Amino acid sequence: MERRKFIGDTAKLTALALVSSTFINEKLFASNSSLSEQNLLTIKNNESMIISANYQNVTTTVKLKGKDVKIHALCTGTVAVKTNFRRKKGIGELAKLNILLDKNYTEFLPIWVWVIEHPEGLIVIDTGENAEIKDLDKYLAKESSFIRYQFKHACKFNIDPKDELNYQFEKVNLKLDDVKLVALTHMHLDHTDGLKFFPKQEIIVGDYEFNHPNNNMPSTFPSWFKPNKVVYKQNRIEVFNDAYPITASEDLLYIPTPGHTLGHSSIVFKTDDFDIIFAGDSSYNQEQVLSGELAGVHADYKKAQQTYFNLTEYAKRRKTIYLPTHDENAGHRLANKVFLV
Repeated sequence: MERRKFIGDTAKLTALALVSSTFINEKLFASNSSLSEQNLLTIKNNESMIISANYQNVTTTVKLKGKDVKIHALCTGTVAVKTNFRRKKGIGELAKLNILLDKNYTEFLPIWVWVIEHPEGLIVIDTGENAEIKDLDKYLAKESSFIRYQFKHACKFNIDPKDELNYQFEKVNLKLDDVKLVALTHMHLDHTDGLKFFPKQEIIVGDYEFNHPNNNMPSTFPSWFKPNKVVYKQNRIEVFNDAYPITASEDLLYIPTPGHTLGHSSIVFKTDDFDIIFAGDSSYNQEQVLSGELAGVHADYKKAQQTYFNLTEYAKRRKTIYLPTHDENAGHRLANKVFLV
């Protein structure tokens, strides 16, 4: 049941809407399709166009114990979601139904993967998407038809094979075999679909996230996927309190940021001059945290609100760069050292 929390939350509402409203049909929902040569895609019954932006990889250097450490923001393709997916509309769980009823999509958003050339080894945060997602019916064939229906009518992907992580590593002269550890913020497929590149590396995910999944697609995980399920330790960090040290030096900490999923985590990197929070889907952009705007797709709105509060409180105490996975301006903020508050 918990593995399909989002599905369960909306199933009855969706069924009722389908029975009582004849307008909820194929014409209402745009099916997943490829972009044209001009990188434009028309949405049915919505004359506006979704433009596929070309997000550039970003590399910056920070100081850690006086030495230079490189951080890479690698874009593994883009995704457009229903506007009510990114921005909550409606009270309570009705917001989930409004995702399906929404005819409008956001612009195409980046799918960032973060790579840190840490002194203790090369560390990857989330793994991005792969091109197989373009054929959703085939890629999700082992999931239920209802899951495929909901997923197809909530988001659209623009991923080419050369967007995948192996090509992105080549662009910044890194080797996949040199990766020491992969840290997953949560287990949604646009964060796990690059796992195929890391069969020999240690992979960590929160114990609660693994045991209480929200709307993940287990058929897309590699057969060998057996991550190290980590448990937070108490009194390790301000505001959040709990954290799991990723590095022996404890300058990389895995912290609880629930809301998007019940066990969602983020990673804090404590550099000499400021902190960086690699935030996964804690929010879809920085503005949501500052304004309090919730995403419709969040699993727990109250926990998401508390996470927003914790993020801003932490940033008030320590200079913090905030980097969600789908934030169009995250690469710019990383390169230009723009802080959350």
